[in-house]
Amino acid sequence: MSTAVAPRAILSFIIFMAAVGTGSAQGPAPAQPRGQRVRFAEMDTNNDGMISRREWRGSDRSFEVHDWNHDNMLSGDEIRTGSRRDDSGAIDRAEPGEPYADWTPRGFSSLDHNRDGRLTRDEWHFDYESFRRADHNRDGSISRAEFLGEDDAEDDRDDRFDYLDANKDGRITRLEWHGTTERFQALDDDRDGVLTRREVRGPDEPPADLFSSVDVNRDNRVTRDEWHWSRGSFDNRDRNRDGVLTRDEFSSQRATAPTTPSRSEAWKQGYARGLNEGRQAGKEDKQLRNQWDLEGQSELESADSGYDARFGVRADYQGGYREGFRLGYREGFGPR
Repeated sequence: MSTAVAPRAILSFIIFMAAVGTGSAQGPAPAQPRGQRVRFAEMDTNNDGMISRREWRGSDRSFEVHDWNHDNMLSGDEIRTGSRRDDSGAIDRAEPGEPYADWTPRGFSSLDHNRDGRLTRDEWHFDYESFRRADHNRDGSISRAEFLGEDDAEDDRDDRFDYLDANKDGRITRLEWHGTTERFQALDDDRDGVLTRREVRGPDEPPADLFSSVDVNRDNRVTRDEWHWSRGSFDNRDRNRDGVLTRDEFSSQRATAPTTPSRSEAWKQGYARGLNEGRQAGKEDKQLRNQWDLEGQSELESADSGYDARFGVRADYQGGYREGFRLGYREGFGPR
């Protein structure tokens, strides 16, 4: 009797495991568990738990902001409430004048100089739009919870004014807005049902005296510990290579391409191309619109304009292109 039961039990176990294995091999889990709250749900016209570019109600640039893995589809964490993009390397690419991107506990600690658990405008060295969008209760400071988005599952601060303004009429309606009604109303100062550039972005620039803002200990120099952007952007300004920036070095808008052996030929080719195209883009924005818009330049997304496989590794070329373009844009645009 026992010898008959054992093989049957083993057979049942094998069948069960095969069924489990078959289920796991059938493909990825549904984009969203049943009952899971998702963002932009009203755009999911075919109710498949994902949002295609065709379904997206907004600009191409806005879609790209939310398409973290660049598969031309919004799904999973990209539309799950409370999720944020993993952009831990943002500080390694950042340049002064660009929107803030390091919304992590590390980022908060590096800015909270007096360790009081909140960031004031004096401690903020970046664009005002980011500050205004993160200051949910409009008290003039950003708490740690606000900074990390813990108190607002629909926080949409990465979607900039220029990306949301799909028809380019200089204002954002509720149909163009992708956040909550509460966040829209908090920004709508005059309560007219639309958001103007001034209401969302405020002054489109960092603090007037950025050097003093960054020079926390007021010793009239900026060290690497006080620097909040990429190492490369610091080194490009540190002309005498002493590890600190004077006010004159800090304000310098010109730098030359590094010639260290670590820079590949592909990087140098990308840098030269990016520098030229960045200058042209900056000049056009200044002359045609008189509006600084470095972060909105589509060239920085692909960063492979003019790339040829003969140059070498594409990633090296893209790195050089982005660095050159950012510098060139500043030169082309001129003083702000």
